[in-house]
Amino acid sequence: SVLLALAATVATSSAFVPVAPRSSFGFRPVSVFELEAKKSIEDLSEDELKGKKVLVRCDVNVPLDGKTITDDTRIRSSIPTIEYLVGKGAIVTVCSHLGRPKDGPEDKFSLSPCAERMSELLGKDVTLAPDCVGEDVEKIVSGAKEGDVIMLENTRFYKEETKNEP
Repeated sequence: SVLLALAATVATSSAFVPVAPRSSFGFRPVSVFELEAKKSIEDLSEDELKGKKVLVRCDVNVPLDGKTITDDTRIRSSIPTIEYLVGKGAIVTVCSHLGRPKDGPEDKFSLSPCAERMSELLGKDVTLAPDCVGEDVEKIVSGAKEGDVIMLENTRFYKEETKNEP
């Protein structure tokens, strides 16, 4: 699979230019034709999404004062994508991280406040899974129905997330 990245260019337009790996040593610019071939979530139809399990990686790494979210901008930015998927009948599972827990799960880094806020913004329940991996999560996702939204617990509770290990 081809990884895409955005690289800042020092051009007169000072715009971001998408680039794709040329090799392990460098990058090459993506042509306009390749950009036109890129799809967005809105290119997926109801037939393609209805009843399907969709994993959405969101950035809900929000500032907290205790358990109170002080700025929900990042959560708000994920709402249109989730609403689109829910509206097409997908079963949406959201994963994210929050803060920098040191040694595994820490209550102060739970995504519980994020799930609650997302639920308020969506106007529907968001089920917070007790973990981001394992049998309990599998059962919750397997039992979900069309239009359900599940948020997995903080992925940074596992060292593999921060160390980018499989």
